[in-house]
Amino acid sequence: MLTTVAAGRVFDYSHCIGMYAMAGQGFWAPQDFVFGADGIIYVISRGQEEIGQRISKVSLDHEFLGQFGGFGSGDGQFIWPRSIDMDSDENLYASDENLHRITIFDKEGTFLNKWGTPGSGKGELNGPSGLAFDGEDNLFVVDSNNHRVQVFTKDGKFQTAWGKQGSGDGELDMPWGICLDRDGNVYVADWRNDRVQKFSADGQFLGKFGGPDLRVGELNRPSGVAVDSEGDVYVTDWNNHRLQVYGPDGAFVTTLVGDAQTPSPWTLTYIDANPDIIKARRRANMEPEWRFRRPVAVNVDAEDRIFVLESARARLQVYDKLKDYEEHSINL
Repeated sequence: MLTTVAAGRVFDYSHCIGMYAMAGQGFWAPQDFVFGADGIIYVISRGQEEIGQRISKVSLDHEFLGQFGGFGSGDGQFIWPRSIDMDSDENLYASDENLHRITIFDKEGTFLNKWGTPGSGKGELNGPSGLAFDGEDNLFVVDSNNHRVQVFTKDGKFQTAWGKQGSGDGELDMPWGICLDRDGNVYVADWRNDRVQKFSADGQFLGKFGGPDLRVGELNRPSGVAVDSEGDVYVTDWNNHRLQVYGPDGAFVTTLVGDAQTPSPWTLTYIDANPDIIKARRRANMEPEWRFRRPVAVNVDAEDRIFVLESARARLQVYDKLKDYEEHSINL
């Protein structure tokens, strides 16, 4: 077990889920994921050109349960799928940057509805990205190319909007990921400003952290953000290939870089069936494969397990956060 200890917190690497696949069991340029009931995870893949766009349904136990969606502009199809979230009725909402719309499925993958109008006016969308529901089923949408956050009812009725392009407090520049904490505060991965900003539910600026640098605690194109039950904040530092961890006050805690020394069961099945690959892997330095490559999204489940999605390695790495951890004294 690989363990990271920092500032009174302990993160144990657990396992990874997934592998690269153009279709079927696996993901292709995955962008986001959401937890369903009973240990189900829905992963949305961007694919490439005109193939691979889909939502995959998998279990925490590595079971592939099917896929839905596909390339196109028709009902239930995608061009550039970006983000996914689930409402209280377990319906799935997916954003599409190219079609400037939100598509809705039930949990089995049946198309239900779609909404969204391209533009820059109130309620219009230009490259919608991150999605997050609040406790009342209002949907917060990162309207990336309009440099703002908009809030809708789940059937697409416009509620409010806030943000504008810029680098000042409360301003945004091509924002990407979004999440809400237990108090309803909103965190936005402000991608081109290399920071995360914290807002109240009505868009009042509350704070910021990160910054444009490679140094410890800084960010280079943050893509996803999540908050656990204790208020710790996790940010996928996309261009630095790492996960940054901050405390509730925005103070830097630690960095996770990926620890997948053992491939997923899906990948192992493929490796074990190919003797030449087994030999090649024995000769090679496999450490780069363990590490994050383009971490794109992060979520925390009800047990405060941290799931990090890598778009370039088509997998989820899972960490356990231990609570009430104590270092035993050693008598010398």
